[in-house]
Amino acid sequence: MHTPSRIALLVVAMVGALVFAAGPAAADVPTTWADPEPMSKLDALVLFGGSTLGLIVALTLLGLLTARNNYTPTSPSTDVERLPSL
Repeated sequence: MHTPSRIALLVVAMVGALVFAAGPAAADVPTTWADPEPMSKLDALVLFGGSTLGLIVALTLLGLLTARNNYTPTSPSTDVERLPSL
């Protein structure tokens, strides 16, 4: 087998394993549990949109704080160094 076909086989196997493993996650609420209250659109928007925006803001602030330029160069020297003439 060539390398690209091996990579393709590996990707297909991983995607298949993920799809197969996600089957139990699609199960319905057990019969012994009470049915949950439906989530309103505003609650879903705040939950998913707010958490996403909060993460973006937090990562932006972290990037800005870590990328500060605290280096102040020294003033240039007035000494002139003479090179020997050729």
